[in-house]
Amino acid sequence: MFLLALRSVAQARGISDVAEKSKLNRSLYKMLSKRGNPSLQSLAALLGELGFRLTLEAKNAA
Repeated sequence: MFLLALRSVAQARGISDVAEKSKLNRSLYKMLSKRGNPSLQSLAALLGELGFRLTLEAKNAA
């Protein structure tokens, strides 16, 4: 579901422009498919281009 949501955001912003600016080009379409399996590096490039940031937090963080 997460990748499909990202696909919707990328489509809204012009998926070909997002692909070009993130330097993912044709791999963007594949990684955002229902069977997509992006690397962390690809995901970070896409998120950065869309204006998002991926963060991790410990479960028991205060």
